[in-house]
Amino acid sequence: MALLLITHLYFQQSTLNHGFPGIPGSNGMPGMPVMPGPQGPQGREGPKGQIGDKGSQGVQGPRGDRGREGPHGKSGPPGIMGIKGESGLVGMKGEPGIVGIQGRKGDKGEKGESAKASQASVVPQTNWKQCVWKSYSGIDNGKIKDCAFNKLKTYSALKVSFQGNMRVLGDDKCNRWYFKFNGNECSGPMTIEAAVYNNWSSGNPNLLHHRSFEGYCENIPQGAVRVELWVGQCSGETLGDAYTGWKSVSRIMIEEVSRPQS
Repeated sequence: MALLLITHLYFQQSTLNHGFPGIPGSNGMPGMPVMPGPQGPQGREGPKGQIGDKGSQGVQGPRGDRGREGPHGKSGPPGIMGIKGESGLVGMKGEPGIVGIQGRKGDKGEKGESAKASQASVVPQTNWKQCVWKSYSGIDNGKIKDCAFNKLKTYSALKVSFQGNMRVLGDDKCNRWYFKFNGNECSGPMTIEAAVYNNWSSGNPNLLHHRSFEGYCENIPQGAVRVELWVGQCSGETLGDAYTGWKSVSRIMIEEVSRPQS
């Protein structure tokens, strides 16, 4: 724009000095230089240039400080077992010790049992029997039931028991139930029995209860044994109205066992 302004001024000066074009005139004086016009606005940004060539590698910087120590790693696998060392030398045999003083002779022991008796006392664990029934008996004094048994050993004992219903009816009355073996009560060591006493002064109740009693009898010979259940009068008491078995099973159980401790 400054160049256009200068050209316009020059053209005006040439017209004043020389006249209109096409009319020859004398050469005029050169025009006075003028001040340049104000700077125009900045033009738009041109297109981006091409990427320049990669520069040369710079000088290596100084070495940095040492970093903090990291966490410990996992334990490594166990090492290989070392070679077994050689056995040590065997020690020398020591000298024999001094022989002690002989002790005094002990007292003579008691005489033991014969081998025959000891063997006979061994009883099989399976030699047992039971006799059962489900009926009642109103016998007050006499035998109620018997049960046959085969005793295998001489030096053994019999364990007998009764389980069933027993009752005594009447005021101040007593009945006794007991076992007999081949018609005799046990004497080794004592009888096997149970006494039931009834004392109801205000009435005469009929109490039917399940009861049981048992015991061991020794000194019974080997062979067939008839075990009997009896009922009778208590010693020094009045015989009552006895009842054995009522709407339940009664049983006599017999078992051959080893002889007791002395």
